[in-house]
Amino acid sequence: MTDIVADIGRGRPIELVKGPDAICGGLTAEDRRACDHDCAQAETLELDRLAVEGVVGLLGADFSVPVVIDESMVVRLRAAFTARSIRSACRRCPWSDFCTEIAAEGFSRTKLFPPDA
Repeated sequence: MTDIVADIGRGRPIELVKGPDAICGGLTAEDRRACDHDCAQAETLELDRLAVEGVVGLLGADFSVPVVIDESMVVRLRAAFTARSIRSACRRCPWSDFCTEIAAEGFSRTKLFPPDA
């Protein structure tokens, strides 16, 4: 995951996909049990759909084709996330408190375009 995030920071294009992506697809069954998450479950697919809806609505980008994520996009996404305007998927997500904590800390420990870098 760290390598993928570093590649995105260097300009690797991303594409939002339905179902397991390059990160989730690389998890073993043991990894999925440990984090209580399975990218192929119907519930997870619905949370992903809601999250994509929010991101596309905010950025207006066509994520059906590869898009380069830049620092200005990340700043806008973080501001909207902190303001809770793109968190419709979070209502049922078991990671919501963890993500809320990261936002409350100003995303200082994030690896993609850390705010203090």
